[in-house]
Amino acid sequence: MNEIGNPFFIMPGSALLDLREELELIEDKGASETLERYGYRAGVGLIKTLKIKADDMNQLADMLPQIWMETGLSRINLLEISEKEIRAGFEESLEAAHGRRCDFTRGYLAGITSTLTGRRFEATEIECTSTGAKQCVHVLHPAEEVPVPQPLEGKPKNDLERGYCYLIESEDPYAGFDVFVDHIEHGAHGMYIAREYPEKLMKRFELRSGPFIWLSYERDIKYAREPTNIPLIYSEVKNFLDNAKGGILLISGLEYLITQNNFIKVLKFIQLLNENVAIKDALLLLPVSPQALNLSDIKILERELRVMKA
Repeated sequence: MNEIGNPFFIMPGSALLDLREELELIEDKGASETLERYGYRAGVGLIKTLKIKADDMNQLADMLPQIWMETGLSRINLLEISEKEIRAGFEESLEAAHGRRCDFTRGYLAGITSTLTGRRFEATEIECTSTGAKQCVHVLHPAEEVPVPQPLEGKPKNDLERGYCYLIESEDPYAGFDVFVDHIEHGAHGMYIAREYPEKLMKRFELRSGPFIWLSYERDIKYAREPTNIPLIYSEVKNFLDNAKGGILLISGLEYLITQNNFIKVLKFIQLLNENVAIKDALLLLPVSPQALNLSDIKILERELRVMKA
């Protein structure tokens, strides 16, 4: 038990392997992605609980092996470390010993490194002993960092009360983007999820920074997410809310999410986001066409969220 009363749960290696088997039964090819995502969140949670940080890469090089030594996943060997690239080798990998890629390790490493440095890192496993390599090798690179323009002075035109989700009832397919952009221009960190191709939205609204998700089955595009994969979408949104310090989230494409899943599943997703937004003092904008949904569904959403008329 740590000093603030948060218990540590140590998961035995067999439990991690059992978890993978369960995920493979449920998700098959999606198990790898889910384990990486879970690993990332576990790494973030560990460092936040320890309340430590690395002020520079030299300090990171000292701290990372010490932290990793306690995980029991493998033995780490830092091969290279710089602002642009971190390369780490792993021996006696628990995951690779059972003929699997090191998916949890990849996410855990990225989560720990990102939280220690305060910069988002993404990890790629380029070698694995499960495929005959001498050791598992992971390479981390900083996620794309776009310069953020100097924020405007004063408050946004639509200065919404923080900690709430707003339902924007409108037939305009771009409803909510004016409010979203206004808050971004005044210094808020933003993330948006859209059915429309993000490159078009960037040009239309001059969006320059911040994470985004394209609701699409296009597997070859990095930022595309299958609309039926609600757990993945929720995980990425939660990571954003955890790190954005009062950020703003726009979900454009609610009707599409509902048609690809069902209303109850999407409602649960919104309810979870509603709770996270309240805890993190953030904002959620949820545009919806009243003509596209059943009246009863609209009424349920109105009870859950604050209503804005566009």
